[in-house]
Amino acid sequence: MSAPNSDPYVEEGFDALRFLTPLVERRRFIIVSVVVVSLAVGAIAALMPRKYKAELSLTPVISTKSTSALGGIAALAGATLNTGYQLTPQRMVELLKSRGVLAGVGMSPIPGHPSERVIDRVLGEHYDRNDQEEVTKQLTKILDVVTNKETGTITVSIEHKDSALSRLIAARVVDSASQKFVRQSKAQAQQQRMAQEGRVQQAAAQLARAEEELRQFNFSNRVAPSFSVAALDRDRLSRNITVAEQVYQQAIGDQQAAYAHELEETPTVVVQDPLQEELPKVRKRIIMKTAIAGVVSFVLICGWVLLADATGRRLTRADSESLRFREAASHLPGVRRRLPPG
Repeated sequence: MSAPNSDPYVEEGFDALRFLTPLVERRRFIIVSVVVVSLAVGAIAALMPRKYKAELSLTPVISTKSTSALGGIAALAGATLNTGYQLTPQRMVELLKSRGVLAGVGMSPIPGHPSERVIDRVLGEHYDRNDQEEVTKQLTKILDVVTNKETGTITVSIEHKDSALSRLIAARVVDSASQKFVRQSKAQAQQQRMAQEGRVQQAAAQLARAEEELRQFNFSNRVAPSFSVAALDRDRLSRNITVAEQVYQQAIGDQQAAYAHELEETPTVVVQDPLQEELPKVRKRIIMKTAIAGVVSFVLICGWVLLADATGRRLTRADSESLRFREAASHLPGVRRRLPPG
């Protein structure tokens, strides 16, 4: 009875052993490297200085009474109302992160130390340049702004190892952004009020001019018979005074209305959750950082081991490309000894 024929093994498709074998062979190196990297990252995280978090919540508020009424009238007329610059949380967030606010806060002096600025404390050294972009970039690194779209609440937080500096930056950023926001929001009402003030001055000057003309006429014409030219001129001058008085009264009323409108449209920023008396410490998250470092280092080291093994096996061949690579790599310092013989 003849023995059955055995066909030789032919590799087809993906071969898992090609990748698992080098990992198993270098398992001790991989484990030791992962442990060393993880412990190093954990030690660095533990030795980092503790940071303090200055956090406060605020909400921009504006009276919408006049806007709603005008919007209803415009809707009845089949038109849309352009309400101009509106107070929204998104606009407040833009101001909190803007260069004008952050650069101004960074260049502001430290209380009690006029020669030292906020940016000096942030960098830990004296800042000689006057680059607003760089100052803004440095403060953006420690600034975090979060918006709740449902309630419109804005949370501003500053993290720094100096708790007093964190408190100072958070308070000044919110105060500066609030002032800019109020100025921009009430700019239209201010322009209307200034226009009404100019109108009142013009109406007062017109009334004074009409009264002076009547006075000069009466001084020159002590007697003006009825139906005479002088009587007609006197009646005309009297009518001018009456019209000027009406215009002046209307301008005064519009001016007072503009004052009231400006006060009504002045927005406010309400701080719901002020800064705490004792700032909370920021968690270092040593365990999480160590675990992440272990996973990342394991993947990278395994990839390096597989690449090194595949490259080594490839260089043992006697084909032209392998010989060409060995010839080129042999001129690199310290590589000739590690290359396999050709």
